[in-house]
Amino acid sequence: MADRPDLAVAIIGFRAPAGLVAAVRSVLDQDVPLEIVVVNSGGGNAQALLGGYGLDVTVIESESSLFAGAARNRGIAATQAPYVAFLADDCLARPGWAEARLRHHRQGAAAVASAIANSHPRNLVACAAHLVTHMRRLPGLPAEEAQRYGVSFDRKLFDRYGLFDEHMPSGEDTEFMARLPQAMRPVWEPRVLTVHCNETRLLAMLADQYRRGRRYGAYLASIGGERPARPFRKVFRDRRNVARLAKAGLSGTEKTFAMLSLPIVWLALAAKSIGAAVGASRDSKTGRRQ
Repeated sequence: MADRPDLAVAIIGFRAPAGLVAAVRSVLDQDVPLEIVVVNSGGGNAQALLGGYGLDVTVIESESSLFAGAARNRGIAATQAPYVAFLADDCLARPGWAEARLRHHRQGAAAVASAIANSHPRNLVACAAHLVTHMRRLPGLPAEEAQRYGVSFDRKLFDRYGLFDEHMPSGEDTEFMARLPQAMRPVWEPRVLTVHCNETRLLAMLADQYRRGRRYGAYLASIGGERPARPFRKVFRDRRNVARLAKAGLSGTEKTFAMLSLPIVWLALAAKSIGAAVGASRDSKTGRRQ
C-alpha cells in the first residue's frame, strides 16, 4: 500500500507512432513511482511497438480514432491513482516532471500546469514552431503571463465536474477547466517541464501550423459562431507579442536562437491564421464540428 503510486499518467497515442517509445521511456524514467497507461487509437499496434523495446506498460487499443477528450477519459477510467496527468505521443517528460506535480498536489493543489521546452532549440524552424505554438508556456514566464495547460488533476474533480468532452476535435481541456471554480484553476509550475517535438523542416512546419489553425478556427466557430475574418485576426495579432514573450520566457542561447527565428515565426503565424479562417469558414458552412 505504501508503494502505491499517487500519480497516474495517461500517454495518448495516435496510430502507434515511433515517437511513442520515447514518450513512454521519459515517464518510466521519472524518479517517483507512477501508474502508467497508454491509450492508442486509430490503428497500429502500440503493445507490440513498446514490447519490441522491452517496455512493459498497460496499453488500451482502439481501432477507431479517438479525439483527445475520449482518449483522456479512457486513461482516467483505466487508472486509480488520486492524481492524473496526460502526455501526448510527441512529447517527453523532463526529469522532475512527476515529482514537481506531486509536490503541489500533496500541498492541496487541485490542478498543476506545465511549461513547454523546445526539442530542437538550435534549429530556427523548430524555434519558430515552438514560439507560435507555445509562446505562452515558456518556462521563464511569470505566472500572470502563462497559459495553464499540460495539466494534472486531482481525480475527485472528474467525479464532481464530469469528464472531458469526447466530441471536440480540440479544446477539450479548455472546456473542462472552464467548469472549475477559480480556486481550483491550475497552479503554474515551470519546473514541470514537457518537451514538445517540433518540426525542423520549413514546409512541413508551415503545413503543421496551417492544420493547427484549421482546428482552432473550427473550434472557435463551433463554440461561438466566429466568422472567418475574426479567427484570422485573433491568430495573426500574436506577432505583436511573440518577441516580448520570448525575451521574458527564455534565456541564454535559447533566447538568441528564438529571436533569430522571428522572420520564420511571422510566416508560421500567417499559415496558422489562414488555417484558422478556413477552419471557421468550413465549420460555419457545414454547421458541425470538424
